[in-house]
Amino acid sequence: MNNLAVLTASAMTFALLCTASSAQLAAGQPSLRSSLTFNKAIAIALEEQPGTIAEIALEHSNDKVVIDIEVINDDGDEIEFHLDPESGEILSTWTDDDPSNDPGETDDEDPDG
Repeated sequence: MNNLAVLTASAMTFALLCTASSAQLAAGQPSLRSSLTFNKAIAIALEEQPGTIAEIALEHSNDKVVIDIEVINDDGDEIEFHLDPESGEILSTWTDDDPSNDPGETDDEDPDG
């Protein structure tokens, strides 16, 4: 992925995270923060699984903040990573064939609208 695309994705993600972080604080959840840069997190994920970054975000998982990265590999599979936002340690990885069963994901939206 070229640097411009990474910077654009990072800027868009940052804007979304500012909005999401405000909503999380209002809901009483810990703030979404990371001392690890998204560029470093991307490098960690791509070292483990070469491919194209489809998404990167800070999320709550199992009451912890994680960096969630989705990589599309050469076979078209979506490999998802949860990284520790401080150390960059890969906490979990899986092939995401069904996003509804992601480990530790919390759905803050009301299913009834």
